[in-house]
Amino acid sequence: MKKIGRTIKLIRKRKKLTQKEVYAGIISRNFASKFENGVNSIEAEKLFVILKRLGMSLNEFQFIHENNEKYKFNTVLNEIDIAAENQNYDKLAKIHAQYKDSLSLDGQVVAATAYIKIYVHGNNPLTMSVGPAYPLQEHLKIDVNWSFSELRSFVDGIFIFRKDSLGLKLCMNKAFDTYIKYQNFIDLKAKAEQSMASIVLNYVQIQLTNFNYNSVDLERTIKKSDYKSMRNFSAKLTGEFTQLLCELYFGNNQKRIILECHNFLQMLKKLESPDYKVFQSIYNYHLPYSQSYRRNHSV
Repeated sequence: MKKIGRTIKLIRKRKKLTQKEVYAGIISRNFASKFENGVNSIEAEKLFVILKRLGMSLNEFQFIHENNEKYKFNTVLNEIDIAAENQNYDKLAKIHAQYKDSLSLDGQVVAATAYIKIYVHGNNPLTMSVGPAYPLQEHLKIDVNWSFSELRSFVDGIFIFRKDSLGLKLCMNKAFDTYIKYQNFIDLKAKAEQSMASIVLNYVQIQLTNFNYNSVDLERTIKKSDYKSMRNFSAKLTGEFTQLLCELYFGNNQKRIILECHNFLQMLKKLESPDYKVFQSIYNYHLPYSQSYRRNHSV
């Protein structure tokens, strides 16, 4: 319990709150200082009240507490995610420039993540130079216990491993283990499902683009994601599209699958889904390759 105070202090300062705003009426100022420095511990009931004042759920606190040293790192990653979603490439470029010469590994990983987002969301990830992304590649391979930040980074960072089959396999196993771990975090469950569904889609794309037509491996990976049981709507749609993409190559009746793909994409268009253009582009890219594969392999 004593180390919890240090995490509370970290969160309080990040939220720019005073000790009085957080602890008034719960513990004394003197006790609070000792608590935040890891000297004193408090009862669970008081901790719940403090978390309420911080505007934070127990699940969120547990996540931050387990990854205390990565909290600032996660904050910057959130900025990168938001910039990518808004197609703010200038912001991503500034973050990359700010951290690319950092002496710390975390700083270099931040720079690499921003660089990858620029390529994946604004250019072709399959033409991406691996050099600037090397720190993230090494971090994902070396880090034994991934946190949620590694899972998120691997969504787009998976493209770094398009020519590293052993590294890709290693990180896919870590991704599944991390996804299972965060299934129990209510506040992170939806994002975990979105991340895992996107990782599996990108994995399938990499293998097909590398002409690794191992249908057993691809089907096993899709099945392992268990996308049909996902509660997040966007994640489930991503899983369904990944399945269709796989069937485009290996299904029994390609004409029927092409029609299903068309209907699926039209549904996304009507729903004004942000994934529509991305999925349409992926489909257009793979359709001629799937037809060529079928002609040469008599599917």
